[in-house]
This record gives sequence, C-alpha cells and structure tokens, in this order.
Amino acid sequence: MVLTRNLEKVLLQEKSRAEDVESEPPEIGAEDQPAPGDALDDNGSGGEEENFEETRSESLRDPPSGGADDAGSDGGEKENANDVRSQSLRDPPSGGGDDNGSNGGSQSLSDPDSSYSDEEEEEELEPMRPLRMYFLPTEYCKKMKLSTRCYLQDVFETFRDLRPALTDNEKNWFETHPQFKHIFHMPRDRNHKLQGIWTLLLRTACIEKEKEVWFVVNGVPIRYGLREHALISGLYSHNYPSGFAENTCGKMSFVEKYFKLGSTVRYQDLKPMLEKMKPSPKSNDRLRMLILYFLASIIKGQMKTGEKASSVDPFLLRAVGDMNLCRTFPWGRLSYDHMLKGISKTMTHFNGAVPGIEKQDQPWPIPGFILPLELLAFEAIPELGERFLEPFPSADEECPKMCKSMFKNCDMK
Repeated sequence: MVLTRNLEKVLLQEKSRAEDVESEPPEIGAEDQPAPGDALDDNGSGGEEENFEETRSESLRDPPSGGADDAGSDGGEKENANDVRSQSLRDPPSGGGDDNGSNGGSQSLSDPDSSYSDEEEEEELEPMRPLRMYFLPTEYCKKMKLSTRCYLQDVFETFRDLRPALTDNEKNWFETHPQFKHIFHMPRDRNHKLQGIWTLLLRTACIEKEKEVWFVVNGVPIRYGLREHALISGLYSHNYPSGFAENTCGKMSFVEKYFKLGSTVRYQDLKPMLEKMKPSPKSNDRLRMLILYFLASIIKGQMKTGEKASSVDPFLLRAVGDMNLCRTFPWGRLSYDHMLKGISKTMTHFNGAVPGIEKQDQPWPIPGFILPLELLAFEAIPELGERFLEPFPSADEECPKMCKSMFKNCDMK
C-alpha cells in the first residue's frame, strides 16, 4: 500500500516537472545543446555512434534513390543504372491491361499507353504465384523447327521494290506515324533466327492470370505484360475504342471495292493486289492497301497460310477504311493480345513435351509481332544483354527499346 502511494507521488512530481519545462520559453542557443538523454562521450559527440548504427540500419531497409556521397561522387547512380533495365521489366509494374481493354481507364494525351484502371493497378501489385512450369528442365536442350508469321523483311523489300515506287505521301504516312515509324527504325537482320524465342517459351511459368505471361530464366522470374510490350515496341496500349468489341469500328467499303463481295481475303491475296495498283493524287487507295499489307504482315499475322488459311482479321479489313483510326488505334494492345493467344496455343499444343526433331513434319508457327518478346530476356537480365546485344548506332533517343539494340554477330544466331 505504501509502495503504491510512493509510486503515485513520484508520477505526479514527474508530470508537474514536465509541465513546467513545456511552459518555460527556450533559452537562447538551447537548440544547440544536446538532449538530456544524449550523454557526451570523450570526444564530445553526443550519441553519434548510436545514431550512426541506427542510420545505417535504416539505409539498409530503405535504400535511397541516389545522391552524392561525402566525397562528391554520384552516390548510387552507377548501381541504379546497371539495374534499371532488369528492375523495370522484372518487377511487376503498377499498371496492366484489362481483359478486353474497353472502358477501363482514362487515356493520357501525353502518354497514350498509360491508361490502366484502378482495379488493374491493384491486381498488378500482387506477387506472381506460379503453379508450375509448362516444361521440365529436361526439355530445355531440345530443338524445335519454328517459323514466324511476322514478315518484317518481306514488308521492307516489298515497299522498296514496289513499282511504281512509293510516293512522298505514302512514305510520309509511315515515317510520321506515331507508332509504325519505330518499326522502320529497327535494325534489319535478314538471317536472324527464332531459337531465342523458343528458349524463352520453354521457360514459361503456369500462372492463374491470363492477361500476362511469366518466364523463369536462370532462376530470374520475368514478367511480360502489356506495359512491357509497350515499353519495348513503342506501340500504343491504351483501351480499345468504343465499338471495337461490337465490330463496328472502321468501314468495309474499301475492301469490298477491290475484293469480291463475300469472298475470303487471305494474306497471300494482298501482295498481288497491291502490285496491281497505282498511286493517284485523287485517291489514297494504294496507301490503304499498303497499310493493310503492313498490318497483316507484322501486327496480326495468321497461324495458317496457303489455301487452308483463314481470312485476314476482319477488324484489319475494316480499319483501313478509316485512316484516322489506323493512326490512333492501340496496335500495341491488339498485337499483345494476339501474341498471348499464340503462346497459350503453343503451351497447349506441346503439353510439356517437345517431340524429337525427326517427328517434326512442319515448323511450328509463332504468330504476331514477336520481336519485343524476344528482346525481353536480354533487357531484363543485364548479363545476357551485355553478352548478346550491342547498341544500334543510329538509334534516336526518342525511340523505344527495340530500336536501340541489335544482336551481336555470334554463335547464337
């Protein structure tokens, strides 16, 4: 009982003393005096050693974004510069695309590929939970016959050799297009092979999300989502315009003018029709056919070719009827969605087992604009990029990543 009363008395005294201290005005120079609990050591440094240890632990927990050290060096900038490629592509970003892309976010005028909904942002922050790998490591060394449905070289040669030659108006349309101009800036490699893509596909992780794909290369998980596709390719990835899902975008009048009404317009029909056409100052018809050939060759190529091939995508046939739509449409989102379907079909087709080379009658087709995906591993893992990539000397600073790098002349090719 006595102990309790004494304790209460002490507490009241401490409270009264604290109130007196708070009510007194600070003395001149008081801010320069050490705090009551900071005892001075022999050197007169009040608690600096303890503060140093505390600051050190904080810096390890929360790394700074950069800054100069005491000697005036660049702080952590060098280390950050080495990791910036892998961090931006390996770590899930704060944005992503919705399933159909329509009515799901606001479009930024300065950054057309920056429209992501709040729900998508929240989903993208969730860590990856791989269920399993599609292929076992025993399959990684097996070879596969592959073919591409992204005919970049064919487009370049057709545009170069077309007679009559491309007019200034036709050249200008592609050279000033905010998205397509980057494809013409890319380094051109006729003999580039697809083994790099196959190596990446063999390391695909099975996850629950259907709108992105993950790979595990050398133990490093790499995410390839809509944001990564846009960063590497420079193609717009904002939401699809209204009417896209309802198949009301564009017009069929141009295609109906040059192809038989109700007929199947196959990819192999486009180039012969293009070569028959002549430019006219009163008409943009040949330009429209050039655009259609470009889109069907690069952006959304079909899996099958030949007589059994299906029609060119109906949306592409309608899109060339609206020149403004061709300029502003999110071709990055369309090519990304198309590529995801191709990867899904590839995983389903092989079902975790690569057949022997003697059993591969036909090369397996890889549809769509795949070059950004092929550059992914080299961009995300700096060691791979340093070994197999080199800067493209004539690249413009404003160009996306795919225009700034080229594969070295090495055994990988």
